[in-house]
Amino acid sequence: MKDTLDLSRTTGTAALALVCDAPTRAGFDPGDPAAAGAFGREGVALAHLGDVRRLFDGVPLDRVRLALPGGLTGMWLLALCLVTAEEQGLAPDGLGGTTYEERPAATALALRLRGDLTAYVSASLPHWAFRAGSLPGRGSPTAGPGDEAAAVAALARWRETREESTDRQGLADPYLWPSVRQSLDGLADAAIDGDCLMDATLDCVRAGVTTGEWAHTLRAALGAYESPAAYAHGGPASPAPYRTGRHRAPAGVR
Repeated sequence: MKDTLDLSRTTGTAALALVCDAPTRAGFDPGDPAAAGAFGREGVALAHLGDVRRLFDGVPLDRVRLALPGGLTGMWLLALCLVTAEEQGLAPDGLGGTTYEERPAATALALRLRGDLTAYVSASLPHWAFRAGSLPGRGSPTAGPGDEAAAVAALARWRETREESTDRQGLADPYLWPSVRQSLDGLADAAIDGDCLMDATLDCVRAGVTTGEWAHTLRAALGAYESPAAYAHGGPASPAPYRTGRHRAPAGVR
């Protein structure tokens, strides 16, 4: 998976641009019918923490500067990187990089995500920045014949084995990190109650929630839908309504 990263050298620091496929940027898991035909077409598919662990295996995140896409999953992708860095022993204020916003959507969900992400970064990530414009580096096809089916099978295995998040953290206290169900309930509550979504998102990452589950929970709570097709053409266009009003999202899959 590392060949999907665009690496360039600056003043002694590696700059890594995380180029994701359209379903990932739109908030869909491999195999979702809404993302049919777009898997791995122009970047890497990232469905959960395990994917990002493999992507950054052997990459010291304290010695790189990341470039991440914004949009619907900008918060989610940053949270995945933060938890991976956490597992490497890196404090949040040690991670450096930039989130790039190409065409920010004006939906309630997009505005909420951007506002909460900006607030979190301002308070906790002194070496993180926002920039308007395109992500450095170009996406390239990363999936060959049979890769999507393999990714769907791998996702099913992840869902079968993820429930005890404490195992992945090497900790024994079940109250330290929430389960999949608890973290998705917490995300829905934060969305409805107006709390910062980043803290709840980090809990989701640690619990093993998938990209699609996280995005679906927020769509159900805040009512916005953005298709992979829109992202495949440079960014979200005018999203159609997914669900209106403030609804409590379904609590995951278990």
